[in-house]
Amino acid sequence: MGIAELTAKIESLSAEDYNMVIMLVNRLSEKSEASGLKRISEDELVEELSESIRKSDMGATKSARAVSKSMREKYAV
Repeated sequence: MGIAELTAKIESLSAEDYNMVIMLVNRLSEKSEASGLKRISEDELVEELSESIRKSDMGATKSARAVSKSMREKYAV
């Protein structure tokens, strides 16, 4: 999956799911800077996100909506 296809999938998410993706990316960016996590290339990131989408499509992961609900129940957002 290329960047254009991944971008299209992200842009087609519901507002709630899109906001969850943005929040997760922002949190990961903050943690990466603070903890010295290794940086990956854009191609590696696209592959990681593509794999996550494939797993989600096959039902192997929770939906962003379910994760969002769980987080709202656990944390003050």
